[in-house]
Amino acid sequence: MKRLKLFFWVIFFQIFILNNIQFSGYINPYYYIIFILTISNKNSGSIILLLSFLLGLTIDVFSNSYGAHAFSSVLIGYLKIKWIDKKYISDADDMFEFIHFSMDRFIINSFIIILIHHFSLFFLERFSFNEFFSVLSITLISSIFTLILFIIHKVCSPKKS
Repeated sequence: MKRLKLFFWVIFFQIFILNNIQFSGYINPYYYIIFILTISNKNSGSIILLLSFLLGLTIDVFSNSYGAHAFSSVLIGYLKIKWIDKKYISDADDMFEFIHFSMDRFIINSFIIILIHHFSLFFLERFSFNEFFSVLSITLISSIFTLILFIIHKVCSPKKS
């Protein structure tokens, strides 16, 4: 039930608040990806990818972005399965979740995933090598603001018992 609430919260917050705030035209924070990073490791990889796809597709429908969010969401869902979880989780600690990383590890891993998500999203939206440096600058600026939202989420989330 808690996961379902978060799923709908991130969609609501992204579509009705963040997508309607103009941050000088270059800052586009995408808070909704916190849902993908906080999916429990107990779920199978196919469930993580399916939830990532559904979340991205929902954002696409409301943003008229023709699948860019779905692609970028599935990409980071896949990276979560292959990279983050395998890198930090031993067999004895399969309940460990991304949101419970130490703050420094949370920030580093979040920023890497955010950069990958935002770059793939903005590159697909522009789809031009002529816009490469523009995509890089928008990616960096938007990633910083998304990371700030992630840090607020982590600080406000309940601690692991």
